[in-house]
Amino acid sequence: MEKKTMGSFLAALRRASGMTQKELAERLNVSDKSVSRWERDDGAPDLALIPVIAEVFGVTCDELLRGERAAAGEEQGAQSTPKGEQQKKHLLAASLSRFRSRCCIALALAAAGFLVAMACNSALDRALLGFFLGAVFFVAAAAVETVQLNAALLAIHDEEGEDVDAFRRAVVRGAERTYGAAWVLFACTLPLLWAFHPVTINGFTVSRTGVGISLDFWQAALVLLTALVTGVLAVRLVERRLVKKSFLPPEEKTEAQRKNDRLLRTTALTLCAALALSAFINRALVGFGDTRRLAEGVEFTDFDSFKRYMRKPVKPTYDSGGGFAPDTAVAESPLYYENDTPIYRSQTEGATIEDDNGNVLCYFIWRNRSVVLWRTGPKADGYLPVTVYTQEAMSLARQKAKHINMVFYGVYAVEVVAAAAYYLRKREK
Repeated sequence: MEKKTMGSFLAALRRASGMTQKELAERLNVSDKSVSRWERDDGAPDLALIPVIAEVFGVTCDELLRGERAAAGEEQGAQSTPKGEQQKKHLLAASLSRFRSRCCIALALAAAGFLVAMACNSALDRALLGFFLGAVFFVAAAAVETVQLNAALLAIHDEEGEDVDAFRRAVVRGAERTYGAAWVLFACTLPLLWAFHPVTINGFTVSRTGVGISLDFWQAALVLLTALVTGVLAVRLVERRLVKKSFLPPEEKTEAQRKNDRLLRTTALTLCAALALSAFINRALVGFGDTRRLAEGVEFTDFDSFKRYMRKPVKPTYDSGGGFAPDTAVAESPLYYENDTPIYRSQTEGATIEDDNGNVLCYFIWRNRSVVLWRTGPKADGYLPVTVYTQEAMSLARQKAKHINMVFYGVYAVEVVAAAAYYLRKREK
């Protein structure tokens, strides 16, 4: 008895229709070599071509897959042979494998965008350039993934069955993971837009346009956490929308699976709350980014003593902490010397302390270049006392903040490990 295969059935249908392999290939927009391989059973048509081939020869998809015509009186498409089902599973598995392989292209583009953005920011100190170059790669990644997703779903738009539902669910989940990974990488480049905003310190405006941006631990963690939360919420909304539109079947879960999901949600929410509380305490102890809260400043209860302190010529001593200090223009020639200390033009320029209405409260000569910051008192007390912070004090404050952060990094790690251990122990019970 002749073995019935899809390839031999396809060849018989083509010959019965009076077509050549080339003519059929032109109708299907493939090569004649592909048709030849199908008829020799060296390969199978793409799943998206099955409905097209069935329509060309006036047969059903099930008949084409099982390699024979339905028996007389048999309800069309109501029955399926084991061979047809096996062929269908094979085509679905092959299509899913191709889709996952092509998802790697989108992931590679997204990763390239992140690396390009970070390289421009770190190596070239061009934050904005890095962001926009990276955005080009992220847009390309989204476009590639959208095309692949559309092609995979069109391949089974007329098919039904548990295998098709599983295929559709696997494709959607794969696309969600790809989009999610690209979104997290893109969100990590969003802080580069901060380069648009200038920074003003003691009346000195530092333009950050195009300058490299750096984030400390808590800022990076906040960006990553926000990206993850928004990504998860978007995935949930999309899945619910697809189920509501009957595109995806509702996922049936056992009682054990539902219990595990509740445990996972509870553990995750508890961990997020603990991390948020620890982060708030951490930031409160380091002054919410204001290093002056940890620095020991020098207070002056009147403007005269403050002016005398600021007029005293003191050279700045730069340290590895990177504290802010105005440029002393060491390349220019000094105007004169005071106690063997060179005085430059930039050091003789005056500075002012003004009230909220712009009225000058104090005019002083800023020669004490060890002072990097000063802070006035409340308005009710006449903006007194004036507290000044030297470079040495700010350096010590940064060291204190660093030590506090190191302690809390350990606290964060302990909280994560404790949450993971709790979840694993509860899941085993």
